[in-house]
Amino acid sequence: MDENQNFIESDFLDLLPEIVFEIDTNLKVKVLNRTCEKILGYSKNELIDKTITLKDLIVPDDLERIKKSLQVNFNGNHSTGNSYRVYKKNREIIALEVYNSHIKKNGKTIGLRCIAIDITEKEKRHQELTSQEKHFRTIFQNFPLPYQSLDKDGIIVDVNPLWEEILGYSRNEVIGKKFNSILSVENQDKFDLAFDKFKENGIIRDIHFDIRKRDGKIVYVSYHGKVEYSPDHEIIRTHCVFSDITLQKKAEKTLINSENRLRELNATKDKFFSIIAHDLKNPFNDLMGFTQLLALNIEKYDKAKIEQFAHIIHQSSKLAYNLLENLLDWSRAQSGTLKFKPEKISIDKLIHENISLLESTARNKNIKIYSEVDQHVYAFADKNMVKTIIRNLISNAIKYTNQGGHINVRSKCGKGCEISVSDTGIGISHENIDKIFKIDESFSTVGTEREKGTGLGLILCKEFVEKNGGKLWVKSEPNIGSTFMFTLPLPEPEF
Repeated sequence: MDENQNFIESDFLDLLPEIVFEIDTNLKVKVLNRTCEKILGYSKNELIDKTITLKDLIVPDDLERIKKSLQVNFNGNHSTGNSYRVYKKNREIIALEVYNSHIKKNGKTIGLRCIAIDITEKEKRHQELTSQEKHFRTIFQNFPLPYQSLDKDGIIVDVNPLWEEILGYSRNEVIGKKFNSILSVENQDKFDLAFDKFKENGIIRDIHFDIRKRDGKIVYVSYHGKVEYSPDHEIIRTHCVFSDITLQKKAEKTLINSENRLRELNATKDKFFSIIAHDLKNPFNDLMGFTQLLALNIEKYDKAKIEQFAHIIHQSSKLAYNLLENLLDWSRAQSGTLKFKPEKISIDKLIHENISLLESTARNKNIKIYSEVDQHVYAFADKNMVKTIIRNLISNAIKYTNQGGHINVRSKCGKGCEISVSDTGIGISHENIDKIFKIDESFSTVGTEREKGTGLGLILCKEFVEKNGGKLWVKSEPNIGSTFMFTLPLPEPEF
């Protein structure tokens, strides 16, 4: 043998913690250090110059692999660094990782020089880690809450299957993307602030976000999570789960809507009884009082006095009638029994009908009503509802305009038909403008000549305008006047 071979055969090999050996092509052990006794339990003398019987030494499942490796090596190619399970003398199984080089003579491989490292403990740890990884992967895959992990920049690192199922995105679609890219636009800034606080505190609880699912629908979620830090307290990643609170949000919204509706119904009930108890009673008190005076004193009163009483009776009758009309319309609207029949209607015609109806009332206050409505203005709406709207707006304008004032009714058409009723009356303060269309505010003021009202007319106007697909609003300045404007849809063009 050469010098290298003599070195391997030296007693120095016995100091190594690994098994060092040489075998020839017949698997006969030519060189072996004493470490084999410690690792395998065989003495050096039991193995040296003996032929290795692989089936007695190698676990059956690894037998074909080692035979193939030996064949490759003896054919002059190189196969090394493989691990095999081996029987010790007492039949205990250990794992050895074997590295080898060729022993050549005249260019031909005549044996292998090998070193075998006991990796039994390493394999046990590897198997334990593999088992743990499999265990945790199973938990991860079947975790009953959607999970996600973000890096310190808010980029998605991992998601579990339930996360994919709920939001509709595949794992490959979202890994590497910013989490706020799937949030609703309104929630993106909210997330940035919450994420900075999360990283600072290391924990979040019950933080709500609106997430945009892959199909575009919004799902409302509540997040809980913790930050994972390195030993140097650097952020590695965040770990979060969320619960879907969409149904809870909808239930809350329904409850709020129901509460608001109940409040409106209570206000409606209170308003109804208020009108019945007070407003409807007042004109009848006038009627009964003045008719009684006339009946008892008709012979005593002169013509002027009788005319004065007749005028009061007429006004009271008209007030009661108008109030009843509004009350009936309003009650039908609240109960859903009011018929809605939209059709093509002439706005000019309806305005002139209402002006004629209210002209005597305006004349008594020396108020002029001017119509600047185009004869060819039409709308597509319920005729009776629009008639009620115009009647109430003009009636209100008369009520709150001083002697000698004027009222202008105008129209213009664009995307819709817009009608306005302007007066030169007492106006409405800015703090009261928001109250006049709310039934729960019970807002009403007396007219310029102490005319009484309920506030019901404007509420009815707003409901009827919106029922017809329009919008009602007001501009007003105290002591200057008010302009009430509303829109109605245009009829379909005729060809």
